[in-house]
Amino acid sequence: MQRMTRRIFAELEQRVEVTPICWNRAGNVYQLLGVTERKLLTRPFEIRSRAVARPELRGQNPVAEFLRLMALPRFAIANELTSNDVFLVPDVFHDVRRKFLPTVLPRTPARTVAIFLDATSLRLPWLYANRGPRYRAYIESLAQCDLVICISEEAHNDLRDFWKRFGCAPTATCVEPLPGEFDNVARDTGAGSSRNLIVYVSSLDPRKNHLVLLRAADKLWSEGLAFELQLIGRSTGPFLNKVVVEVWKMRLRGRPIRWLRHVDDATLLRAYRDCRFTAYPSLMEGFGLPIAESLWHGKPCICGGNGALGEIARGGGCLIVDQTSEEALAGGMKRLLTDQECYRRLRDAARARTFRTWRDYIDNLLVHLHSVGPGKSVSAAASN
Repeated sequence: MQRMTRRIFAELEQRVEVTPICWNRAGNVYQLLGVTERKLLTRPFEIRSRAVARPELRGQNPVAEFLRLMALPRFAIANELTSNDVFLVPDVFHDVRRKFLPTVLPRTPARTVAIFLDATSLRLPWLYANRGPRYRAYIESLAQCDLVICISEEAHNDLRDFWKRFGCAPTATCVEPLPGEFDNVARDTGAGSSRNLIVYVSSLDPRKNHLVLLRAADKLWSEGLAFELQLIGRSTGPFLNKVVVEVWKMRLRGRPIRWLRHVDDATLLRAYRDCRFTAYPSLMEGFGLPIAESLWHGKPCICGGNGALGEIARGGGCLIVDQTSEEALAGGMKRLLTDQECYRRLRDAARARTFRTWRDYIDNLLVHLHSVGPGKSVSAAASN
């Protein structure tokens, strides 16, 4: 989500006037960005050069929020926005904004557009029981927007379904899948990596299903298969995340597994290029951007075929398995490690896939921004 937000801002900034603003949790107000905040939005690894487990702590801890509240100008959206503006919300919000925005935005002449990512917190209540009430309020608040852009057909269907369940009058919606392009990088057309490296790009969130993947990998290592496994993504939940603890245990047993944490784009690019294939055993996604990026790099991906995952996977280049099953995941990994014909077929299918570029996506996004109201020009206040 953070990489998507950064890229949308970077592309929009080349086309229209954009004012990025951030929500301050200490004061429950929007503020303009300072020099440091601007770098975190555009070039975050100039601020933090090392990979970290929890990158958000630098910006969202109470001390940093209080200092920003004192130092940065406030942005009063009720007074600042005009009829030529679009208030764009590209991220999920579970804080006071879910009550604040539906109250304030109707009083402004600006057009309001939100990007909707997924309804996993409501679709998987056994994993996210504590998020239910907050996420319901977020879903309800989206109905107050002039337009909600969903990133997949599944996300779109879920949003409309929950609005109906909650008794919300639906607003305008559309579907705009994300691009697969990776930061203007040329696609891989070489022979592919000879290194038996499997990469999983994802935050260590419960629905991402890391523990089943780790058990599947351990099963194959016990059978004598030689390969490496890299996990890339930030930690979530308790500081002693179950996935992190399990990785430590496996490394102590000599298993060739590494957690690279939250890495910069250059490191992520290198991982995609070095790997033989990727795994993405997430239980549910709004889109599944790492699948698209894997295919963009010409690397097959093992994933489930349900919902939005299936929307991407069925186009070719993916080995679809039951991602809830340790046996099925292990079988898929073993097949791509040992069956050269299957691997070449999926690799070639991945390379044959066509994905829209970020330029294409922004072209369509601007059409949607213009479509929600009058005005010959658009300036956007991008909220995060």
